[in-house]
Amino acid sequence: MNTQNKINGATKPRVSKTDWLNAALDVLRESGIEAVRVERLADKLNVSKSGFYYHFNGRADLSAALLEHWKQLDAVPMSQMRNWGGASPVDVLQKVVETVSLYDLSGLDMAIRNWAATDPDVKKVYRKEAKQRVAHIRRIFESMGFVGDDLEMRVHTFVGYTTTERLVFSDMKPRERARLWKLRMELLTQP
Repeated sequence: MNTQNKINGATKPRVSKTDWLNAALDVLRESGIEAVRVERLADKLNVSKSGFYYHFNGRADLSAALLEHWKQLDAVPMSQMRNWGGASPVDVLQKVVETVSLYDLSGLDMAIRNWAATDPDVKKVYRKEAKQRVAHIRRIFESMGFVGDDLEMRVHTFVGYTTTERLVFSDMKPRERARLWKLRMELLTQP
């Protein structure tokens, strides 16, 4: 909320579309798609719900924008690969894991997956995104010379673990997570 609006001498925050979408993602992650309601989002943002209608035509419009917003966030690790040009494949995989952690993409992945279980259109989008994610990671492991079942095992293990580790092992301490990450990368990247 960077901008402000003066109304009758009082300063009120102006909430951006991204603010609404981020609040919606938080609610989706915490409580599921049914909880993503205008009133709840307005309460979360501490604004009136009339501001919602400045950015969205209704709940269906919010849902479409929310899914698009998630797709953009989900693409962050892959889009940032362009900035990692000189990095080794192992370093790129490390940066992917760091980015997934930074943006809590594993938490969002679970929320979108749950939403996809109840909405065929979301399911189609989720599957497409998941396939693209796997394809990017596959190219990294292919660049290390892995092929066939050896390649697929590494790709699936990396993607599966990266998208679920924080959810399944939420109590793990950062030092232990880093130690296991190092061991896992040694295992996955050695012929």
